Amino acid sequence: MKLKILAIVGLAVVGIGAALVAVGGLPSSEAASTQYLTGTATTGNVTSDVAATGSVASSASYGVAFGSPAHLASASAAAASGSTTWTATDVKVKVGDVVKKGQVLAAADTTDLKKQLADADIALDTANINYRQAKADLATADTAAVVSQIRQAKIALNNAKSQIASARTTRADLLAQMKDATLTSPIDGVVTTVNVVKGLEAPSGDAMVIDSTTYEVTADVVESDLAALALGQTATVTIAAVGADVTGTVTAIAPTTTGSSSGAVVSYPVTVSLSDVPNNMRPGMTAEVTITIDSATNVLTVPAASLRGSTGNYTVLVMGADGTPTAQPVEVGLVTNTTAEIKRGLTAGEAVVTGVANTQTGTTATGTGGFGGGGLGIPGGGFGGGNRRVNGN
Repeated sequence: MKLKILAIVGLAVVGIGAALVAVGGLPSSEAASTQYLTGTATTGNVTSDVAATGSVASSASYGVAFGSPAHLASASAAAASGSTTWTATDVKVKVGDVVKKGQVLAAADTTDLKKQLADADIALDTANINYRQAKADLATADTAAVVSQIRQAKIALNNAKSQIASARTTRADLLAQMKDATLTSPIDGVVTTVNVVKGLEAPSGDAMVIDSTTYEVTADVVESDLAALALGQTATVTIAAVGADVTGTVTAIAPTTTGSSSGAVVSYPVTVSLSDVPNNMRPGMTAEVTITIDSATNVLTVPAASLRGSTGNYTVLVMGADGTPTAQPVEVGLVTNTTAEIKRGLTAGEAVVTGVANTQTGTTATGTGGFGGGGLGIPGGGFGGGNRRVNGN
């Protein structure tokens, strides 16, 4: 009989327990347990960056044409005076050749120019003769003291002076063209275009184009990042096509936007000059640009998710030896989306809470949204801003 009574009591207890669980009557600490996610305060670097995408281009590109000086390839060649035609007598380079400044690239026939120069010499001699005669006539007219004769003599003298100036200009132009009948490289660079063939008349426009062996990347930076940029900032440029990371420097920031359609993000061209580029890199390759706008090196750092509070009033939760977190005020320096510089309040090796994980549901919460503030008995409000320095630094 006693056994029967004990069995009935046991069943009743089980039933009551089940009912309590069903209505949430058990203590919450037994219904679920909380696990803290932590990071460690370590010595390291904090870097704030601006990212953009662009393409590799030569820093300078020059066009050379027979009869005119070298010019930037983006501009038109200066037109040679006269009606000279240019027939290439020698072409010394081909596309892809590396050339030095002053190196001879090609030459053209100057027979026609020499004939024009001979005519210009005759014209200059004639102008000088006319000048001497006009000067003598003016002296005679002054002696005769006839007003009309003096006037005519002065006009003739002025015309003779004008003829001399014109003849000298023509002769100088022809000499310059003869010099420009031999094409030389204006820079150290690479031949990228050859439009002339030995023995054939050169077409109008550039005979050759020489690109410099120094390179740059122009990338569009969105307006929200522009204020953080400055000339001289260091950049890392990743060129995936050749598997290279190249160091660069910001050398130009456009004062105006490239323009965009309504509603699109406004961006501004920023030029980064590259140094120590690999030999297999080519203009036109895609480049990922990362510009360093601020950095703190060899400082104490923690994950940014561990910060709680606001500028000037930050705290972190430091895990004690017994597994209990304790709020610790900290002075913060440079903060990025991932890492924060700690100037005061922590020591290297301390564990800080970055979030919590519910072991029943498998969900986690980090400091970005103020992880579990009420649940820990400490006000929430984790770090949620972008890259910045705080506390007046």
